[in-house]
Amino acid sequence: MDTLPNFDDMAKMAKEDPEQFERLRQQLIEDAINQAHDSMQPRLKAQQSHIDLVISRGKNPLHTTMLLRNELQRQLVRFAETLQHPCNQENADITPISSHPKQSKNTDKSSF
Repeated sequence: MDTLPNFDDMAKMAKEDPEQFERLRQQLIEDAINQAHDSMQPRLKAQQSHIDLVISRGKNPLHTTMLLRNELQRQLVRFAETLQHPCNQENADITPISSHPKQSKNTDKSSF
């Protein structure tokens, strides 16, 4: 795709023609992954598949946004832990999203 439609056009498309919006979204994702180095493409495809799974669990746009936000926070914490303790994460398994424990109610959300 040469040019990206502006936000208002995409919002209108998402509301009036969600199938076309989804096709555009998938095409943009595919284009971005194809532009990455060949060695990164399988990992990016796996990450996108995971994102699509999170999106599929959303009941409405706000719920989907919150699910994606929570997933991003979880991955950022994991990334920070990896940077702080690289040896501990070197051979870590990727846990499926459905197996992750729920966030503790004692978590200080102001730190996010």
